[in-house]
Amino acid sequence: MACSGSSSTPAGDASVADARDATTDTADVPQTPPARCRAGTRWDRAAGMPAFRVNDAAWGLAEITGKRLATADLDNDGWSDLVVWNDVVNTRSDLDATPPVFNTRVLMNRPREGGGRRFVDATRASNLLAIRAGGYGREVQSVAFADVDNDGDLDAYTGTMPTQTPAAGQNADPGDRGTVMLNDGHGVFSLGPESDATPGDEAFPQTIGAVFADQDLDGRVDLFVGYHSETFGLPIGQQSQLFRGDGAGRFADVTDEAGLTLGTNTASLTSRTNNRPLYGLTVCDVNNDRRPDMLGAAYGRQFNLLMTSDGASYRDDSIASNVGGDANQDYSDNLSYRCYCQSNPGRCPATVPAPPSGFCPGRGWRAGVDDQPWRNNGNSFSIACGDVDNDGDMDLYTGEIAHADVGGSSDRAQLLVNRTEAGMPARFERIDRTTNGLAIPLQRSADEGVLSNAFFDFDNDGRLDVWAGGSDYPQNRGWLYQQNDDGRFTEVSTRAGIVHPCPIGFALADFDHDGDLDVVLATSLARTCSTDWMGRATVRMYENVAGDQNWTSIRLVGRGEGGANRAGLGARVKITAGGVTQTRDIVGNWGLAGLGTDLVAHAGLGANCTIERIEVQWPDAMGTTETFTDVPANYRLEVRQGEGRVRYLTD
Repeated sequence: MACSGSSSTPAGDASVADARDATTDTADVPQTPPARCRAGTRWDRAAGMPAFRVNDAAWGLAEITGKRLATADLDNDGWSDLVVWNDVVNTRSDLDATPPVFNTRVLMNRPREGGGRRFVDATRASNLLAIRAGGYGREVQSVAFADVDNDGDLDAYTGTMPTQTPAAGQNADPGDRGTVMLNDGHGVFSLGPESDATPGDEAFPQTIGAVFADQDLDGRVDLFVGYHSETFGLPIGQQSQLFRGDGAGRFADVTDEAGLTLGTNTASLTSRTNNRPLYGLTVCDVNNDRRPDMLGAAYGRQFNLLMTSDGASYRDDSIASNVGGDANQDYSDNLSYRCYCQSNPGRCPATVPAPPSGFCPGRGWRAGVDDQPWRNNGNSFSIACGDVDNDGDMDLYTGEIAHADVGGSSDRAQLLVNRTEAGMPARFERIDRTTNGLAIPLQRSADEGVLSNAFFDFDNDGRLDVWAGGSDYPQNRGWLYQQNDDGRFTEVSTRAGIVHPCPIGFALADFDHDGDLDVVLATSLARTCSTDWMGRATVRMYENVAGDQNWTSIRLVGRGEGGANRAGLGARVKITAGGVTQTRDIVGNWGLAGLGTDLVAHAGLGANCTIERIEVQWPDAMGTTETFTDVPANYRLEVRQGEGRVRYLTD
């Protein structure tokens, strides 16, 4: 089989275009490449050897700071790059200041002198922060990547959360809004055309997440954008939007046409048809009909959002599916409710206990509001999709903040196992955290927070593990859970060597091409986090050194218009090895502000050195499926739609 290869520029070269120009060599390899087989020894959490090592200096991250992260192959050289940003409201970067102010950085993955890889700053060279009215340094607060114009490289959408009436000491709104940036194939971006997805500065969209997907399966990616409330604390969120792509960078608002429009007044709260204030947006196919469904992580103890697609329009399955919230609506242990009862004798059952001495008035309690079902769910920030039980459908993991004084009705981070039957509406089972090992290891008195989350197989054993990225509340850090043979989980963060307080940003990829998934984390400085990190929003590389199990990594290239979108977004890949089939959906980002992974299907294969079968279900109108058999493990693969073969990639 033919093999596409690449070389790269010397370490330290910040010229994006020059770096891409050097990646042009293509080599042929034998049609059946040589077998590669690892020992297949699973990482042993009891052995005392870490699964990750901190390697910031070698990767050029020692001086980099930031709060949020995204990753994608920006210059099309086969290596995952980084975008890092600080999420500062109403504030642009100023690269000409002394010292330069980098609220957003673009970091390219380059060879390191002496071997290995490192990130090199290309913020200016990339032109990602161009301002339409002129100048450079555009504000960025959420990021998504896809091949918008089907020309073979990844373009970008960046969103903002402008403050219309800034508080004392805050900057005035600079006017930056949602922007589409087109890639020239070398990692140099230019402003895309103006359209419905690029509002003028008179609008104030609170963009907290954006996700690309091909909603109508026409081979051109569309754009979902999720919003928070226009004013923080309001129970009605801004209307999420669906923009249909024309294949050239323009996007038309089809929210109403697609049936995504919800309520915009307080009366809709009781009917649960309101726009929720969202903190994260996720798109994946939850009911196996090949159509991208939309999940919204809702704030304010409201029901999470699940809008399922039938191709023409969307249906609100939030509550019927069990995604909206858990079954616990009992607020009797809410200490603020107990304060209300203490101050209003006769309005509560006599059995309600008194609150702790000195606690009241607490958070306050509004009878007729805080006792309603729509106010007894979770403060959700991210929802991750993945086939955690290898049964061929997408399960979910919700990330929540829960305050101990609010009690058990406040939803906790939880695994939702997909129980959807063929041809039936989506349905999920919420698994008790005390039975599956996913309880967060905090004392009851602490505030629990999971702002970022992910499914990924860090030890390449063929079972998805869980990342629960903690919040910026005291005692919170990131928690890594290893899945055991019986489907339960064991928390292994400390033993794995990935201990990180206050992780807000999360990026996942095989950054060094050694066959396992590395993690980059960015850091909040809110609350006690500044003390934890001595005032520095550290960006840290956790390089995976988990062992020698076998693996595969599959990149898809769609045909474009008339077939699947070029980046393969929304494709489903089924990988069978050792009689076990793993299912991976191609997604680029999800959740809070755009948590990111590169656009490949990575699967650990354990001790198996041969993949018995790879099935690719392309996201096109025809429902095209391609199958490949007897594929050797431990190669980075590429499948191009309709070509009928697997390509083996070399570095």
